[in-house]
Amino acid sequence: MNVTDELVMLQPNVVIEPLVERWYAWSHLISPATSAMNIVYRHLTLLESFVSAPDVHAAACKNPSLRGGPFVDLPASEVEAVKALIQSTRARQSAQIAFGEALREAFRLVIKNGDGFSIEQHYANLPAPVRGYVELLYTMGGFPDLRVIEPLLYRSPVFNPSVQSAMIYRAKGDERPFAFSTPRMPQVNAYELMEPFSAEVYDFLGRLRAEPLPVSVVMERLGLTGAKAELFRSFLVATPQAPKPVNAPLGQTRWRYFGHACVSVQAPDGTNVLVDPIVAYDSDGGIERFVLADLPEHIDYVVLTHNHADHVLLETLLALRYKIGTIVVPAGGGGLADPSLKLMLESIGFKHVVELGPLGSVEKGDLKLTALPFLGEHGDLDIRTKAAWLVEAAGNRLLFAADSNNLEPLLYDQIRSIFGKIDTLFIGMECLGAPFSWTYGPLLPIAVDRKKDQSRRLNGSDFERGMKVIQSLGCESVYVYAMGAEPWLQYITSIDPDENTPPVINAKQLVQACQSLGLKAERLFGSAQEVL
Repeated sequence: MNVTDELVMLQPNVVIEPLVERWYAWSHLISPATSAMNIVYRHLTLLESFVSAPDVHAAACKNPSLRGGPFVDLPASEVEAVKALIQSTRARQSAQIAFGEALREAFRLVIKNGDGFSIEQHYANLPAPVRGYVELLYTMGGFPDLRVIEPLLYRSPVFNPSVQSAMIYRAKGDERPFAFSTPRMPQVNAYELMEPFSAEVYDFLGRLRAEPLPVSVVMERLGLTGAKAELFRSFLVATPQAPKPVNAPLGQTRWRYFGHACVSVQAPDGTNVLVDPIVAYDSDGGIERFVLADLPEHIDYVVLTHNHADHVLLETLLALRYKIGTIVVPAGGGGLADPSLKLMLESIGFKHVVELGPLGSVEKGDLKLTALPFLGEHGDLDIRTKAAWLVEAAGNRLLFAADSNNLEPLLYDQIRSIFGKIDTLFIGMECLGAPFSWTYGPLLPIAVDRKKDQSRRLNGSDFERGMKVIQSLGCESVYVYAMGAEPWLQYITSIDPDENTPPVINAKQLVQACQSLGLKAERLFGSAQEVL
């Protein structure tokens, strides 16, 4: 083989960052209604604020106490580029903007005029862009409400995959700009892939992390010549490399912690499941970690606990799509703040997506997955797309409770009565979550009072509530996870990793209390694994 056509793979620190009109892509920017509202009431608002006062944004971004706030982290020299992005957004996403503005107007109309009498008369007064796409209704308590008919929107101009793309570059350590307040502007050392997420090219690039190809095949597939080919060549490494780990059946159950809420479980026969995939890239030095190469060659199941960006990470999901058998998601309720994970995933190219309601299950070989009820963590909104996952593997019961908040301890007594003792519990302890408007603010028809917003937080369990879960379920092993503290997650979570924060203090209390009772307990960080 000619040296100019050597076998190559993607370097293990190459990032393929999915974007929607230059914003870091997460599920609410794919689902049509939530995307429309975020464009109008988050993206354009932020960009116009930056243009009017770039120095204010720059100063705020230097203040650690304002980390993750609504401030664009760009220098003042980017003002003209941001003005161009505003113009591009208004032109390319005009249908979404019109729908978002009309949807807020429709909500306000229904709230103002829904007086308990028949709501039929108000259909005729709805703004034109939303007519035929919404249903007006009352809750059982008599409060007026509006439901978006989401499947129709995916077949309308409001769904616009043409604004989907990816920025490809080599990571330098774990630091990345915060994802949700700053658009990703073009970079000299980054290649722009102008393809929607459903395109097969993302599977091609995913395989290229593990399967070497001649460099000519790579360039031909991507259509690269000249300077672009030269840039992309810098993302590739010649093979052979050291063989990747073989994930052969062990004859025992094994779990591996990849950081935050991402855990893989492999049953004795090799059947496996990956929970809330967020996988770090290779990094020289730093914290020990598992990476994409440490995953099985085929992933039988991916399960997602709830529709937040640190649990449904499109960047990792797209990297793994080619090797995922089935994605299992919680069935939703259909409200504006509760878009369907199934519809979203199918729209970006996932072929096998299964929805499960509470106590629904799927099984294969030695592995059985059951969706369990999940209370709290969503600011008291009527959001049903959430589940704790019971993973049963040849007699071992592992429960992944993510950010669930034990608002009603009797729930876990009911679970114990049905399923018996839970051997191993993975529980989140983010007991000081952000105000609910941090995620859901753009969707609200009317701004919420600040004191109410502060009281309705995106909280998980604290020490006392967590201990009640453990006591109810009769757990033998307890692992605190989903703390968002790993450095490769800061661009998503913006969580302060300080050991003196309330979540960390509560996690330490829980671990110590469990150990005093003779239970195996640990706060997970970076990487961990165990064979059961």
